[in-house]
Amino acid sequence: MGEQVMDEMEVGDAISLLRVRLEALETKAAVFCKQHFDFVMAENKARAWEQKSVLYAQARMRDNTLSVIWYEVHWYGSKAAKTRRMTKKLIRKPKVKHGYNLDALLKLAQPWEADMVRDIEQELLPIRREATFIGKAIGQLNPIIKREGGFR
Repeated sequence: MGEQVMDEMEVGDAISLLRVRLEALETKAAVFCKQHFDFVMAENKARAWEQKSVLYAQARMRDNTLSVIWYEVHWYGSKAAKTRRMTKKLIRKPKVKHGYNLDALLKLAQPWEADMVRDIEQELLPIRREATFIGKAIGQLNPIIKREGGFR
């Protein structure tokens, strides 16, 4: 009985370490997303409406899942009347892959941001891959500490 409690605590420690790593990956992904956002915002200021970027990347953690998603942004309403609003349309990532189809992203990218989008996506791919494995590991370990009320 004492050994089972110790094993459950060790599993709990492992899950905690995995969650710490997942949070570190979220932070790293958010930095890349912000890097693209800051670049786009600076470049958009000097460009005509039709030359502005419509891509937006966002890192989001929910439970034990980290997703880093690209969106296509559209604006509607009047800036002068202060009714302008943004809508984000999800750009689908192939389910069996950890990264986006670069051709699909680059079709939406402005020529001036294409290299940045390519570089950011290449940085995000291994983050998504590792986050997927960590999420699965946590999912496999959780039942060990949840059975019969968990720790005693």
